[in-house]
Amino acid sequence: MKILVTGASGQIGSYVLERFVDNCDAIGVDLRRCPIKDLRDLVLQGDLRNCEFVRKVVRDMDAVVHLAAQVSVENSWSNPVYDAGNNIISTINLLKACSDVEVSRFVYISSAAVYGNPQYVPVDEEHPKNPISPYGVSKLTGEYYCRVFSDRIHTVTIRPFNVFSARMDPSNPYSGVIAKFISRVKQKLPPVIYGDGNQTRDFIHVRDVVDFIEIAVKKGVNGGAYNVGTGRETSIQELAEIIMEIAGINSRPVFDKPRPGDIRRSCADISKARKLGFEPKTDLRRDLDEIFEEW
Repeated sequence: MKILVTGASGQIGSYVLERFVDNCDAIGVDLRRCPIKDLRDLVLQGDLRNCEFVRKVVRDMDAVVHLAAQVSVENSWSNPVYDAGNNIISTINLLKACSDVEVSRFVYISSAAVYGNPQYVPVDEEHPKNPISPYGVSKLTGEYYCRVFSDRIHTVTIRPFNVFSARMDPSNPYSGVIAKFISRVKQKLPPVIYGDGNQTRDFIHVRDVVDFIEIAVKKGVNGGAYNVGTGRETSIQELAEIIMEIAGINSRPVFDKPRPGDIRRSCADISKARKLGFEPKTDLRRDLDEIFEEW
């Protein structure tokens, strides 16, 4: 099987490409040069907003795993046109090119951001979609395009929750909370929590996300959408305490004013993914310990 992985220089995409390279004929594509030396020769640099480039890279592919995206909520507010170009136009270009050359499978990596503020938790795939940022809107729009194209090409949508790995970039101001907390404690500083710390997230290690992407390529239902998380809530304060304990910092987190639009609770219902054989192996304490040692 020949597989194209878009966004292959990113946190999730680089791990996906590594997995598929071991099992099949896989290449990646990204706007950025791949920072992973062993993958660099496998990642083509190019812009998925360019139709001609897209047509070239999907030719002869059996499957496309589409991770390439503008992923910053903050950036989506400051430049929603750029966000839409990267997250909507690129997806349309890929779907059209894949349907034209009859690529067998298209796996679209969406986001839990499509749900907005949950009306109930755990959140299942039928939960109302009420994104509260341009980023969430652009990812949901990509899902709708996948659904429309599902009568021409087999499409599967995946909605990851809070993904973490050793390849998080602590220097990126838009990195997730885990990267920010670890970066702070590495400097012997306590984590900064916005709000009371009781807000929750469903943290899932990238290894589990890659496992499910592999399952989805083989067994995902056409037109279907799947949550990928652990099904467990962790409060931000609990996360901070775990990371401080790992770092040996004997102090309290710093509390700051809440951020506007911050989601209060988030947790995935992964029943649908489990029916395909998915079982997350994330152990938050163990996995954070390993990442702390690698950084």
